[in-house]
Amino acid sequence: MDVFYGGAIQGAQNRKQRAAVHRAIINKIKDMGYNVVTEHTTGTSYAEAIQHLEKSIGPLPKEDLARRRYVRDKMINFVEGDVIATIFELSIPSLGTGIEFAHAYLRPRLGLKQIPVIGLYQKEYWPNKLSTMIRGMPIEDLDYVTIYNYNDVEDVKQYLESFFDNMNKL
Repeated sequence: MDVFYGGAIQGAQNRKQRAAVHRAIINKIKDMGYNVVTEHTTGTSYAEAIQHLEKSIGPLPKEDLARRRYVRDKMINFVEGDVIATIFELSIPSLGTGIEFAHAYLRPRLGLKQIPVIGLYQKEYWPNKLSTMIRGMPIEDLDYVTIYNYNDVEDVKQYLESFFDNMNKL
């Protein structure tokens, strides 16, 4: 059972800043028996992120624009593909993560199966708080989208246990 996990890797001051958070969340998902389709957000350097990315999507094109398009297309294919849930760490604003998040919650409009979409936001992490584009979503009308505000990674782990337990009961 595949899960897509996305999070900002370029908006942080450096890749190491949030890599440990991404790693802890991904490890929890995997410990519960799910496959995370890409773990590139755990890379603590550009080279390490690329290594993780190539492990999940194959060799990247050498030319910059071709590489960017290839990665973008692969990420969108994962989000719109055969995953049972999408989970996004949204504490750092990210255009890429925002695009992935939009594709996930718009799946029903695209004629794709509706799946759970989870946004994780560490309280008070970013000075301007959670993005207006996310905060402005009509969450009350989207019962498959959840924004979970957390204090630390242990909160996220408990939330994910509860989420997947409830999902498995359906």
